[in-house]
Amino acid sequence: MLRNILFRGRAPQPISPVPPVSRPADRPPRRQRARHAVAASALAVVVACLGLAVPASGAAGAAPTDTTSADVERAKVAPAALSPDVASPAAEAPAADAAGAAAAAPDAAPAAVSRLGTSGNKIVNASGTPVQLRGVSVLAPRHNAECPECNPRPISDVIDMTVSDGWQSDVVRLPVTVWGSLSVEDNVAQYVDPYVQQAVDLGIYVIVDLHYVSDYGSTGVPQSTVSEFWDYVAPLYADVPNVIYEVFNEPVAPASWPTWKAYIQPVVDDIRAVAPDTLLLMGGPQWSTYVNQAAADPIAGNDIAYVYHLYPNQGDATAANLDAKFGNAAQQIPVILTEFGWNPPGEFSDPVVTQGTTSGWGIPLRQYLDARPHISWTAWIFDNYWKPQMFDHDWNLLGGEHQGAMIKAWLADQPYASPCASHAAVGATAVASSSGGASSGAAKAVDGDCTNAGRWLSAAGDTTPTLTITLDAPTVVDQVDVYSGFVGGGSVNVLRDFTVEVHTSAGWQRAATFQDNTLGLVSAPGPAAAVDQVRLVITDPSNYDPDVARVFEVAVRAA
Repeated sequence: MLRNILFRGRAPQPISPVPPVSRPADRPPRRQRARHAVAASALAVVVACLGLAVPASGAAGAAPTDTTSADVERAKVAPAALSPDVASPAAEAPAADAAGAAAAAPDAAPAAVSRLGTSGNKIVNASGTPVQLRGVSVLAPRHNAECPECNPRPISDVIDMTVSDGWQSDVVRLPVTVWGSLSVEDNVAQYVDPYVQQAVDLGIYVIVDLHYVSDYGSTGVPQSTVSEFWDYVAPLYADVPNVIYEVFNEPVAPASWPTWKAYIQPVVDDIRAVAPDTLLLMGGPQWSTYVNQAAADPIAGNDIAYVYHLYPNQGDATAANLDAKFGNAAQQIPVILTEFGWNPPGEFSDPVVTQGTTSGWGIPLRQYLDARPHISWTAWIFDNYWKPQMFDHDWNLLGGEHQGAMIKAWLADQPYASPCASHAAVGATAVASSSGGASSGAAKAVDGDCTNAGRWLSAAGDTTPTLTITLDAPTVVDQVDVYSGFVGGGSVNVLRDFTVEVHTSAGWQRAATFQDNTLGLVSAPGPAAAVDQVRLVITDPSNYDPDVARVFEVAVRAA
């Protein structure tokens, strides 16, 4: 979890190392919501009246079964129309937001969902069919309206947005922060209950996420504190098939799976005593990155899926890297990514963990997960405040190399082209002062490929390399984007000192100069006149050995 207000000491850490999806029946049209605090007994009556089945379950770590295109069902629902009240940003404080979500209007019974469980390495529905959950995390309601430069919206409206206006989330992850003076009961009444009821009304799943980012045990959160929360919450929603429990968001240290298992197993046992069939999501040490250890030594209990959190600081989104982190484990145990996200460097990304681009990191990740529908996911974060957000501070969707537009298209199963795949210089003539080899020539800088395989590399020993691009025709240019580095426009091996120049009828002129650069994506403004050539003049290729220029793409954006 990454926040706009406090980075919370999260630093990069060394981490140990199919087929398409079929569709279930669409969700019935959205009803007008009857919002009220959820009483477990009342919802138990609703569930009983609906005749919902008990899930098919299996012990985590059971032998995996092969997944075929007919085997896996997307927990997909038809989007509802965006309600008029969402069109204008609102500015209620969190308490008022929860009160608004609780305002009652009598309504019909909620749309039913199937209770989820696990079987082998898959999440399954009540009939035993494998299911892939795909959705988003929203802001922890207690922290709404904290951002002075943001235009806040009630969390209830934000949850509506996740299934409206082309967004098609199956599941919403609801972070529950518990620090502060509120009792567990009051915290749940204000910041959980209304949104669980809303998920029931919308016919989607909701992950109640106990959102600690902390050490655990003697140096951090006591086991008794986690138990206190789940002792109250677990029985409250035990009969509500929409609800999934994420037991502890991101335990950090001790970085030991046996220590973590000894800490959390009694909590799981207590949850199972009162909520025997609720799907549990289990994080692990080092910010929930220990699924390999979980696969080797699973938590005892039924219907447990294991959580992995993934960000660009963990490396490129290649199959080899992702397999080693969680993909291989997902062949043995159910795995769900409850957090992943990226944004290019700037105000919507932190300086360490989330810097990445849609071209170089987001699209390869989508390709990887789409080929593995047994891995479910919720993207972080459907918000205009905590990082890496999907909207700017005024709720405009962030597109291009930011993640928002691509996540929206992904949820709707719509294609989303890499922003570096289409620009005025794709296929143009490129000439470099040197190249590192036949497979990394100058043409790679304008081939529309922002992966490592699509880079121009200068030759070792060329300490001041240049790259000149001749456009097919003079073009009025809005900006020139330079992608450099090693992991898809990240922060490794980027160009250090260089100038972007443009050629017009008046000759060469400087567009921008970058000194001591640490960003994988930088932009230079275009001139008012038409441009026929663009040139990189590099005076310090990188801070790395070998000291060569590593350029994914020089994207020339036409005005």
